[in-house]
Amino acid sequence: MGWGQHPYWGSSLHYQQCLTGPVVPSIMTGGVFSAIDAFSGHKVTMRSVGMYAGGIYVYNIVQCPMEAIHGRQSAIHNVTAGALLGYIAVSSGALGIPFVDQTLFWRHPRLSPPIVGAGVYGTMGGLFAALGGKRL
Repeated sequence: MGWGQHPYWGSSLHYQQCLTGPVVPSIMTGGVFSAIDAFSGHKVTMRSVGMYAGGIYVYNIVQCPMEAIHGRQSAIHNVTAGALLGYIAVSSGALGIPFVDQTLFWRHPRLSPPIVGAGVYGTMGGLFAALGGKRL
């Protein structure tokens, strides 16, 4: 059967569901995160809502090829997707690093913000996987 354990993984049906399935949940989660921003006193714009929803959508679809290769869903895919996107977003300046005091980089100048961003966003991906009940 190839790399996957079932003919579904890597099929056109798998990719179709993988690309269309996260659309509505991404929009809803983007709305929730935007509401949290609004209640926190931050300005909410269409750009910020789109960044949240689009980021969550991309986070989900980046996992599609990994699922096809391994033939199943895995929490490792969530961690990898979060770390990869976190690295790219922080290095391009599109996102900051949550939960990290920026003085960390003054105290430890050898730490790279994109690497720390990858660690933080990868950890967040792992938490999403754990909440979703995914196994390694």
